[in-house]
Amino acid sequence: MHTVAMWVLPLTLVLLSAGLHAGWNFIVKRQTDKLFSGWLTSLVPSVLLAPALLFTGLPSPDVWPILGASGLVHTAYMIALVQAYNHGDLSVVYPVARGSAPLLVAAGAPLLLGERLSATAVIGILLVGGGIACLGFSARRSAGTLPGLLWALTTAGTIATYSMLDKVGVSRTHPLGYVIVIMGLNGIGMTPFVLWRRDRRRLWAVWRDTWPTAVTGGLLSLMAYLLVLTAMRLTQVSYVAALRETSVVFAAGLGARVLGEPYGGPRIAASAVVACGLFLLVLAMRG
Repeated sequence: MHTVAMWVLPLTLVLLSAGLHAGWNFIVKRQTDKLFSGWLTSLVPSVLLAPALLFTGLPSPDVWPILGASGLVHTAYMIALVQAYNHGDLSVVYPVARGSAPLLVAAGAPLLLGERLSATAVIGILLVGGGIACLGFSARRSAGTLPGLLWALTTAGTIATYSMLDKVGVSRTHPLGYVIVIMGLNGIGMTPFVLWRRDRRRLWAVWRDTWPTAVTGGLLSLMAYLLVLTAMRLTQVSYVAALRETSVVFAAGLGARVLGEPYGGPRIAASAVVACGLFLLVLAMRG
């Protein structure tokens, strides 16, 4: 029973996180001002849940260098993600960004964190990467896709970087306190960029019109990352980073069903390949 719990619990946490993560990305993609929406997604939950730090406590001093580095990378991540959504479809940008990241984590984690991957896990991660490559080729036919793909790949690099940083950081402190501080640093880091790119008076008008959506997206984002950080405390970051990307299926489906984005045979085949890779990763976790 104990052995089963060792992989069932992190798997459940990551799958729940995947659904929530696809949900808040869907919200950002639907907004007219995606930069403002992405900024609020980070800033709002950290402000609303800041009182929880009275119970969790602030992270210890040895964690703050990791928090600072991760906060900067999260800021770069959100800016790159918003740029990707400005140029590409949700059903292309999201899978490329999220699906490429596990390959980078799988390459970096053994070197930087000392993690060891089984043959099954390596095959699973390669299938995920193959599915993403197929998705990218299918997307070349869409107008204006290349900038979106480039920004999505940039986003993938930031995801891999902060995933490995957060694996180390969250092992030393309370996950909720960690994620509140990270999102706060992300929101603060984005603020100068947002104020530079947007008229301040217009921001207030947009806030009045979109605050319910912003709060919803922000809370979904916080819960998604809290679940992932908790899972990272239970198993290897290489597994978590890849399993989390089951959200690509949710996001591609939302983009096709709700936003009317194309989702033909090549994208279906790519999603199937990714799903097979993720299945092998589940088997690797059980081993």
